[in-house]
Amino acid sequence: MGLPGTTIRTIFQTATSMGAAFGTLCQMSGVNPEEISDSEHMVEWEKGALIWVPLLKLSGDPLIGLHIGMSAKRVLYGMFGFLIQSSKDVDQALQMVHRYGHMQAPMIEYRYTVKEMAVLEIEQNPIWVMKYPEPSRQAKDFLIAIIVTTLSSLTGKNIVPVRIELTGEMREISEYRKHFGCEVLFNKDVNRIILSKEDISTPILTSDQSMFQTFSSIVADKQALLETNSTSENLKQVLFMQFKGRIPTIEEAASALNMTPRNLQRKLLQEQTTFRDIAGEIRKEIAFQLMQNPAIKITEVSDILGYSDLTAFRKAFKSWTNATPREVRKGRA
Repeated sequence: MGLPGTTIRTIFQTATSMGAAFGTLCQMSGVNPEEISDSEHMVEWEKGALIWVPLLKLSGDPLIGLHIGMSAKRVLYGMFGFLIQSSKDVDQALQMVHRYGHMQAPMIEYRYTVKEMAVLEIEQNPIWVMKYPEPSRQAKDFLIAIIVTTLSSLTGKNIVPVRIELTGEMREISEYRKHFGCEVLFNKDVNRIILSKEDISTPILTSDQSMFQTFSSIVADKQALLETNSTSENLKQVLFMQFKGRIPTIEEAASALNMTPRNLQRKLLQEQTTFRDIAGEIRKEIAFQLMQNPAIKITEVSDILGYSDLTAFRKAFKSWTNATPREVRKGRA
């Protein structure tokens, strides 16, 4: 799971135009310039998440994510970028974001619906949000700003949302309203860009339906290729992303993988593992991720992972580490 290198490059290049040094940003974030020069290269998600730490430090700007998103010129690269640019209109482009956006950023889930209004929901993986709250906020602001900016650029029209809804506390609301040109609400359950039906029918200037069909087929083939991993790897991905820390029943997990529980068990047995073993691995991994953030209470970690009570979590944690959660956290302090 990672972030396209060229997206990070665009962020750094935009920050350079604001006065930050490209080389300094690379050095401070531990990013090699070569690994962000290829749209097909994915930078490991934690490294990508933490690029906002030096950006915040060097700029001193608490809204650096929003401001870079407002100013960035281009973030569409590779086959996914060509697919969006060849879409018929904003509606078709957002359908593609909903369908394939996770291939660009696996730690982000997109949902797109059209009723009285068109709504694009953007949800970051809660492990990211809880472990790195400030960097995740900057990443969220950047993403929402760049989506609106890109839609305007692709259509040659100033796309003004009906409303923007954001998770997190309010911060300098006038800047958000200035950029988006609409009402901006905070402390919402999920991030939303709400557009009018008129705006989503706006044609994209570079639309080419024959090219769209070509790129759509290529991206679909690429997604299918990514899904040819082992059953255990696919299961880990589903448990980590789709259920967001909660370990589901084997029936729920099998349904998410489009197979029966018996078929899932058989395939895992062929790979010399079991659903219980993999669920345990994922719980352990998520627990360690969350425990690194001292702001997250041990009881919250237990709740996120779906343990019936704190005692059950302590018992499981001790079986992994031969120490209690409190002892491990004190040892890290």
